[in-house]
This record gives sequence, structure tokens and C-alpha cells, in this order.
Amino acid sequence: MKLSEDEAQQICRAYEIKCAVCGTANNFYRLKRDMARAAKTDGDGHPISYKWGVPGFDSVDPKMFFMGSCSKCGFTGELDEAEYRTSGNDPQTYKRSFNEAALQQIKNASSSGKGVTQSLLKRVVEEDELASTIAKFHLAIFSQCCRARIVPGNIARYYLRLGWLYRDQEKFYPDSSVESISASMEKVKGHWKKDLPPSEEYPRPPGVGCNEAEALAQSRTYFERNYETLKEAKVDDELRLRYLLAEIGFRLYTLTDDAEDHEKAATFFSGTMQQCLSIISDKTIVGGAVKRAREMLEKAGERGRELRALHKSRGGTDESEEGEAPAKGKVKKKEKSKKNGSPAASGKPIKGKRSKSSASADKGKPEAAANGSSEAEEEGTAAEKDQATRKVPVLEGEVTTLKEQVKELEADNKKWRQLIGKDLLTGLPNKLTLFRINLPKVLRALVQSGPVSCIAIGLDHVSKVNTEHGWNIGDRMLKESGRGLRRFLKEGDELYRLDGANFVLTGRMDRNTARQRAAEMRRTLGTANIKVDDMSLPLASSLGVVTVERKVGDSDMEVVDAVYNALLATLYRAKEKGGNTAEVHNSTRF
Repeated sequence: MKLSEDEAQQICRAYEIKCAVCGTANNFYRLKRDMARAAKTDGDGHPISYKWGVPGFDSVDPKMFFMGSCSKCGFTGELDEAEYRTSGNDPQTYKRSFNEAALQQIKNASSSGKGVTQSLLKRVVEEDELASTIAKFHLAIFSQCCRARIVPGNIARYYLRLGWLYRDQEKFYPDSSVESISASMEKVKGHWKKDLPPSEEYPRPPGVGCNEAEALAQSRTYFERNYETLKEAKVDDELRLRYLLAEIGFRLYTLTDDAEDHEKAATFFSGTMQQCLSIISDKTIVGGAVKRAREMLEKAGERGRELRALHKSRGGTDESEEGEAPAKGKVKKKEKSKKNGSPAASGKPIKGKRSKSSASADKGKPEAAANGSSEAEEEGTAAEKDQATRKVPVLEGEVTTLKEQVKELEADNKKWRQLIGKDLLTGLPNKLTLFRINLPKVLRALVQSGPVSCIAIGLDHVSKVNTEHGWNIGDRMLKESGRGLRRFLKEGDELYRLDGANFVLTGRMDRNTARQRAAEMRRTLGTANIKVDDMSLPLASSLGVVTVERKVGDSDMEVVDAVYNALLATLYRAKEKGGNTAEVHNSTRF
């Protein structure tokens, strides 16, 4: 549904964003905060219905306002991302986190009118809103692939929403033809494959999604890359991501009837339930986390049963029935015969089928026959009671064993939780502790407690030491460096090992204070050495400073991700200048 300018202004804010790649000024509409909230969703998060802040927009798809594409070069960003909205204010800083050659290719294509970005731009300006929005999402994915280091979570989210667009055709775009749009997008594949920036970080090369199944398959691949990272860290987000992967797999199996999709969905549903049970049984976890785990356990169990039913209806085997002991099968048959009222189970005579001997016995001794039947029933009941009684000690023993195993698991879990947040080499808290636990807490208190700064410290000579003296010496250098960097800590500061040769110092300070401290640290480290065996190894370092004075992101985790990306970009900018340099990020709003 195409909106008039007056209609768009009711639900959106207008932005003029100058393209950081080609300098073109573009006007975009972005939905106002909380204007359209999902009222009901599918398992993979797809909104079935929205609750609008203004009446009369139920036939409008909010995804139309998700991306902003430059009208000249096609570079595209997420309008909810503050860094993209302000990228035109300092384009050089923004572009430092991107591959320069890839951005130049986009810029050159805008002059020649050729290439994948220009091919997609022609579809962005089409009257068909679905075709236009699908093209924008592809441009956004391609733009993400131009980063120096790709962010799998962003690519996964964009492909997921692309799949939702195809799913929503009948609801929001009844006049659009998915078949013709798919055929049109097929023609883009050649340009896409040719122009896609190379990267060793792709779990699989991103491609054009010509239908919902292709888009969801790409989304699952990039969410799986995120899941692998989270699984190693055992962070809280793992449970939600695991369930999302299960639901994406379920939806894909519904669309494709592919055995691999079924297997992946079933595996992730099972894993989700096991993790929920682990959380529920962990006595150290209380409150909302346990409640959410119970809710997700119920939901995952129900969805897992629906998946098995679908698989069975398509001729598959119900895995839960495979490998059952023969004894169980016999019991089931007996129960079935009871339901059907068979004589084997009930002892009731079958009319017209009594033997001669039983007939004569009945004639002579009707009471005896009745007594015999009653006695047989009593004997059967007694036998069943005896069998059940014999099982009691066995079951009690199994319960005792399980309780002991649970205690052992709880002890192991406690030990691993302590180890997860610590860097084993230096003993310092690690990146996950900083960005998933501590920094979110600090940001929640930003208004009350004031600005917070992160100073990244990248040792410039560790790579050279590894090459000349071996990894063992390099590791010992890192270990001693971690000890040496503690002298820069002031009251309230924290020191973390980020990764490789990189550390982070955090503390409550504004940008000017952080800039001064970074300059002092650079000067001190530039002339300092540490002793490893009989060698004196230099501590000269590159430093990157990021300060958060105001939050503009929609969530704390969104702000954390923005800070992390800015910190890496600023640190690498300092390294690109030859090392022994301190750089400060230009923005304090995230």
C-alpha cells in the first residue's frame, strides 16, 4: 500500500541522510518509536498482526520503513541504526569499518549504471511496493557484505525479514505477483555473484533470495554462525537463538519437505528443551529466567510434537517410537485388546464360539463357571499387583541414581559458569563478561551515573614476537602484559582481555578524560618493555577510545553491539596509522 505524504507523516519521522559513500542527500521515512508493535507472532518471530499507535494502518507493512537506500549508489542501511542515520556527518569515520575497495566498487557502479547495486536500484523505484522492499533488503545485505569484518547477526536478521516479506504477500501486497518478482530477482543472481566482495568469514556466500525458502535458508546459516559463538560462551541469548533456529527449520521443512530441514529443526527443539530443563533444575538460577525457561519448555515441546506429526504425515518415521523395547510393544497390544473388548483381556465369552466342553460345563455348573471367571480375574489382578510391587525397588534405585547425577551436573555447571567469564591465559575477565554482562548493567544506569568509556589497547608487537620466537613466548608476553596493564587502573576501573593481543580498560569518565588517559597510556607503553626469560619485549600499543554519554538505541544490547563495533573500528584505525597511536571515536551517542 502506497502512502501519501500526509499519511506517512502520521506514523513516521522524516530524515535527510547524506550517503557516506557517494555524498548524495536522501530523504527517508522511519517509523516513530513503538508505532507498530507485533501483537501476535509466528514461532520464528514473524508478526501475524500489529498493534498500531494510530488507527487506520492495518493494511500497511512496517517492513517498508526498515531500510534506507541511497537513490544514486544504492548503499543501504538500517534506519533504526543511529550510526547509519548520522553516517553523513562524518563519512570517513563511518567508512573505516568497511572494505574500501568494495565501497569504491559501489561508487563506480553509480557512474557506469552497471552492476548488482544499480540492477537492484531499478527495482527499488518500481511501483510494486513488494518488489521495491525486497530489492532494498538485498541492497542492505550486499552493503553488509562490504564491511571489513562481517556481522553475521545483521545478515541473518535481514534474510529473515526478507523471508517474512514473501510470506506477507497476500496480506499486505495482494496486487503483487511473487512469481514475477522471483523471476525478476533471478536475473540479478549473475551480477550478485560477480560483484559480491570476497570474504573468508562467510559461512556460505550470501545470495539472492528469490522466495521465502531461499531467504530463510540463508538466515538460518548466518544465525547458526552466531549460535556457534554463543554456544561456546553459554550466554543467556543462546536459548532464544536455539529456539529461533528450531522454528526457522520447522518453517523451512513446511515449505520444502527436505529431510535436512526436519533433522535440524528436531535437533534444535530437543536442545532447547534440554537447556530449559537444565535451567529449571539449577538451584542457583531463580526468578524470571526460570519462569521463561518453563514457558519455553512448554512451547518447544508442543512445537516439537507438531513437527513430528507433520513428518509422520509425510511418510517419515516418528523417532520417539523407534528402538522401543519389545516388552513395551506387547504391553501396547494388550492395552489395545482391552480397548477393543477382546476375550483375552476381559475373560468375557464370545457368543456362538464356545467349545463343546465349555458348553457342557456351563450346563452342569453355571455357578462354578461364574466363580471360575471371577477367580481368573482376581488372579490376573493379583499378578499385576505383584509385578508392580517388584518394580518399586528398581524405580527407587533409579531415582537415587538420577538424584546423584543431578548433583554432579549442578556442581559441574557451577564450575563452568565461573570459567566461562574468565580468560584462561591472563586470568582477566573476558569479552563476554564485558559485553554481555557488565556493560549492559552500566548502560542501564547511564543517566544516574554519568558517561562510561572503553579504551581498547592493542599490543603492536605480539604478532612479530610470535613469528620470531614462537607462540609460547607470545603467550607469556600476553600474560605478563595483562599484569603490567593493571597499573593503569584507577578506582572503579576494570580491565578485560578482548581477544588476541587486545585488552580493554573501562571506567566512569567522559570523552576528554578518556582521551587524556589514553594519551598518557600510549606514551608510557611506547617506552616500556617486559621481561620474558632473557628477552626484553616492547609494549608499544595502539589505543582506541569510545565514550557513551547518551543512549539512542532501542535496547541496551543494541547499544552494546554499536559500542563493540565502534571500539574495534577505532582500534583498527589507530593500527592502520602505524601503531603507537591513540584514536578517539567521534560520536558519544549510541
